[in-house]
Amino acid sequence: MTRYGGYLGKFLRVNLTENKIVEEQLEDKFIEKFVGGNGFGAAYLFKELPGGIDPLGPENKVILATGPLSGTPIISSPKIGFFAKSPLTGGFMDSYSGGHLSAELKFAGYDGVIIEGFSSKPVFLDINNGIAKIRDAENLWGLGTFETTRKIKEELGDDQYKIAVIGPGGENLVNYAAIIVENFHAAGRGGIGAVMGSKNLKAIAVRGTQYSPKIYNIDLLTGVAENLYREVTNDKTLMLKQKRYGTAGATSSNAASGILGTKNWQQETFDNADKIGGDAFADNVFDKNLACYGCPVKCLQKSSIKKGKYKRLESVGPQYETIYSFGSLCENDDPAVIMAANNMCNDLGLDTISAGVTIAFAMECYEKELVPRAEFGINAEPKFGNKEALLELISKIALRQDIGELLANGVKKAAAKIGQGSEDFAIHVKGLELAGHSARGYKGMTLGYAVSNRGGSHMDMRHVEERSGKFDRKSIDGKPELNYNIQSSTVIRDTLGYCTVIESAFGRVGISDAMIEVLNGVTGINFDKDSLQLLADRIWNLERAFNVREGKGREEDTLPPRFMNEPIPEGPSAGMIAKPEELEKMLNEYYHLRGWDIKSGIPTKETLERLELDFVIDELFQI
Repeated sequence: MTRYGGYLGKFLRVNLTENKIVEEQLEDKFIEKFVGGNGFGAAYLFKELPGGIDPLGPENKVILATGPLSGTPIISSPKIGFFAKSPLTGGFMDSYSGGHLSAELKFAGYDGVIIEGFSSKPVFLDINNGIAKIRDAENLWGLGTFETTRKIKEELGDDQYKIAVIGPGGENLVNYAAIIVENFHAAGRGGIGAVMGSKNLKAIAVRGTQYSPKIYNIDLLTGVAENLYREVTNDKTLMLKQKRYGTAGATSSNAASGILGTKNWQQETFDNADKIGGDAFADNVFDKNLACYGCPVKCLQKSSIKKGKYKRLESVGPQYETIYSFGSLCENDDPAVIMAANNMCNDLGLDTISAGVTIAFAMECYEKELVPRAEFGINAEPKFGNKEALLELISKIALRQDIGELLANGVKKAAAKIGQGSEDFAIHVKGLELAGHSARGYKGMTLGYAVSNRGGSHMDMRHVEERSGKFDRKSIDGKPELNYNIQSSTVIRDTLGYCTVIESAFGRVGISDAMIEVLNGVTGINFDKDSLQLLADRIWNLERAFNVREGKGREEDTLPPRFMNEPIPEGPSAGMIAKPEELEKMLNEYYHLRGWDIKSGIPTKETLERLELDFVIDELFQI
């Protein structure tokens, strides 16, 4: 039993090969060093996975980890992290889901779960108030996530279970298969759903009512919690705009700035952006607000189509990234089709970002006559703007049929096979398809995407500070330091478990007093600014070291050729480009800030020693 608050002090280790489940105690030294969430996931992966393993082989593991704020009175802290070696990138991957699963796992008695090995038949994991069982799932294999969730609740006789599920995408090892939580939350990025599929693990069902994390200093925490609540609920941007639009409002603001990815990023203006903007969804589609655990913002929208071909289709959202990937990027201006695509991906278990970017890539390949129509195996012509083709291709990918067999591997691998110059417009970093925030229109994101440990993720370097005008988005000056500071914030966010929606309350740029006060009040570990910065640096470098061990260094800290060779052709940001020489200059400065070797991008021994990562030194430098 740990002496620190915020924890139950236990992980479950589930060996599917041996059909064996054991409880493991969390050591206080491990908690002090890695704290939770992202820290736990990175530490377990680096320590327990040998370098060079097959991401879809039995040696890979799926780690679930909560943060110390999960299940506590701190608002808007619902995130649970899923961690594995990615089949899409071959490197470190963490993906997060909101909802109620994280708190439910705490209430069931555990801080996290380690899933290893391989089951010879389909199974699901049932965790209920300190008791875990591996149950048969052969009757669930092949089902979509919605039906699977319903059937598991029916079988277990309790509709309050919180369930993380894979669909046919995960079963068919689509490299960007998602884990769908509670029907509409997604741990989508990097294909961890495919890792579950490779283990024949259909779902993880959790029910908890008998446990709760203790609070170290309830008097201190009460004051901090009340301050956070007031700051969030008095923030009109959060309580009015986020409640009305969710993240869909970003579509209109990016369009106004001329940095909305369009036609596979051939353009960054979309003529019909107003048809898929925040108001289009809020006025015609969104019905009522939903909330994750402990969140007053309620930025999720229950949605339905009121008329037309998709009348009565119900969904949640969609969020901005899905509107970008299935909207402007594919030149689709129909909100109903975006909702249908979102629903299909949730049920089939696919990451909407990677699926949309991959389909846009395929459409460009078709229009450039690099892939003949016959190979697509669909009825509709696979060109930009064809809504039927968009939906047909989602199914083909999930089932790995016809061209879906190729596209299921992501744009990097698809382009490598197609060749003929398609690599120049395969929009990915390190194999992960890019999110919808411009690498050309935000100089901070130019560097941020390049050095993200995940790859083309917008969740490490955040674009908000540049979009707001606090930092000049057209200048590279100060962007290495900005990246370092924002990444420090996002690492702590993912370690503690609070949501991106309330980042402003905790602070977006660097280590804040709010982070320190919350963490100390909950856990009692007694961090100060220097030691919390050290934690952020330790976790970021540990993720980097994982990738280095997989052979990834400076050469992969780059961007798609389209962004470095083709300026934005029109609109308010016309002429902006991610110049290679600018990226190289920022990389040099960034590596210096990080304490990495300038030529290789590898953390130095001195840096790793300062961060107390001796076990990393032993592997990277073979001492």
